[in-house]
Amino acid sequence: MLAERMKSIEGSGVRRMFDLIATMDRPINLSIGQAHYDAPEEVKAAAIRAIREGYNRYTVTEGMASLCAATLDRLEEDRGYRPEAILMTAGVSGGLLLSSMALLDPGDKVLLPDPYFVMYKNVLALAGAEAEYYDLYPAGPGRPWRPDLDQLRALIGPRTKAVLINSPGNPTGGVWPAEMLGELVALCREHGVWILSDEIYEHFVYDAPFASIVPEMRGYDRVLALGGFSKTYGIPGWRLGWAVGPEAVLEAMKILQQYTFVCAPSPLQHGALAALDVDMGARRDEYRAKRDLVHDRLAGRFDLVPSEGSFYAFPAYPRGWTEQEFVQACLEERVLVVPGSSFSRRDTHFRLSFAAEDDVLDAGLSVLCEIADRRR
Repeated sequence: MLAERMKSIEGSGVRRMFDLIATMDRPINLSIGQAHYDAPEEVKAAAIRAIREGYNRYTVTEGMASLCAATLDRLEEDRGYRPEAILMTAGVSGGLLLSSMALLDPGDKVLLPDPYFVMYKNVLALAGAEAEYYDLYPAGPGRPWRPDLDQLRALIGPRTKAVLINSPGNPTGGVWPAEMLGELVALCREHGVWILSDEIYEHFVYDAPFASIVPEMRGYDRVLALGGFSKTYGIPGWRLGWAVGPEAVLEAMKILQQYTFVCAPSPLQHGALAALDVDMGARRDEYRAKRDLVHDRLAGRFDLVPSEGSFYAFPAYPRGWTEQEFVQACLEERVLVVPGSSFSRRDTHFRLSFAAEDDVLDAGLSVLCEIADRRR
């Protein structure tokens, strides 16, 4: 009865947590990937004002001209390069779907990181493309979540159309340094392979300046970057993202958007325009402190690489615990984390979101430590 493609689509382990939360009494939620803070007042006020002033109809497909120009201005200021073209999308998720449909044919292969964001392989399945995986798991204790470019080189074959990267990473918290991005571009240029870069967590980088793929567009024309407003400004429900890259690809994505999302939500684009003038540095500092708390509390009980970015940690299960046993023990204590197998071909780690109020985070960390101590 259902379309054949549905055999390749899996339900999201992250979204299942939303369903589970509704059934629990006072859950300690360390599972959901959205900032714990509300949108800044001036951002909400701009959206409300737009609604009241009648900006409730469609915008042009690519988004409000003022928001597109201001976003390109910000990218040029922060990254040092102004991309050729921009499209406002229904979140980065919308950008991933549009770019996959514009670039990929059935049978094309895309190299995905492992661990990966749950949406990636399912979007590829919708486009009829195939996922192949490169490894991010640390090579040793204390090593960061980064790829082996020699492994990437070995994976590239005649059907490889693109490499997808996610930095800062979900679920790992890993960050690609600028020199590694340059090496990736050189490798992809050698083989004519596209680079798709998901940069939605760009604001949450803790130990060094954020390195974007955008400046690499200057020397290579098969680079597409995706980002948005959701995580930084506490507005994930607004579904507002952007895609930048070569004009020909963005034009194709624009045509596809005409028949799918039509345009990004109109009055909320006014709120996003206001957001670009809001300094969120204090929130980044707050999350750096949360990152440090997670590492300080869990180190010694869990094999854990400190998160370089995003607001996730990806600890290994304590020795002696299977994934099913550990997640069940957490549920019995009302603590919600996401099993690592939702993000990976392995079942050795779990995702913890520290985008939570301090008292919730503290309570959750205490329970995780208590569970780990049961089999020490």
